[in-house]
Amino acid sequence: MNTLQKNQPAASPERLFRLTDGIYAISMVIFIVTGMLTVQDGKFFIAFESEPMKFVTDRAYELFLSFLVFLFMALYWYNNVRLTKYLVKVDSTYLWINILYLFFIAVAPFPNALSITHGNLLHVQLFFGIVMFFIGFLSFCSWVYASKNHRLINHDISRDDITALTLELLVEPMVALISIMASLISTAWWEPSLLLLPIGIVIVSLIKKRQGKRSS
Repeated sequence: MNTLQKNQPAASPERLFRLTDGIYAISMVIFIVTGMLTVQDGKFFIAFESEPMKFVTDRAYELFLSFLVFLFMALYWYNNVRLTKYLVKVDSTYLWINILYLFFIAVAPFPNALSITHGNLLHVQLFFGIVMFFIGFLSFCSWVYASKNHRLINHDISRDDITALTLELLVEPMVALISIMASLISTAWWEPSLLLLPIGIVIVSLIKKRQGKRSS
């Protein structure tokens, strides 16, 4: 009887890549479609006819919030692409971490849609923050597991590159956690807390560039 060796890959990474890309594509399409459904609502046009200026300002706010929400998903997808570039094999533990990760990716369009139309409600803000936190946290866990002692990644990757990518992966879950705490203090602080995402990305990028100049 054939038995799997302890460190033998459980599945081809290419199959996992295709599954992940498929779930991301479906989630982003659902996110866009749910945002378009409000246009089909009769109240959408009534609000425009009754108070056009208020309608424009409200739509501008919703568009800005949609951008921040979509930025979370886009960055998670971008980081996932970067991680999979280094992956050479997978095992059962890595697969289970990614199954949980993909579950939250599949759930994400629901809190995303709610945050656009009911972003001022505490339970909606908490729902969004919790889902975004677990997506980022599980992505961070999968990278830490795969990169420890080059367990599942290419051995040519330097320790400095691994550390830099690990720090970058901490930005999204930390911002999500801050947004949760901000919502618990005041729901008015939720939207400003999301602005920490692009700010955090810029700060980490600057730190990475500075370290690169020092090493060179």
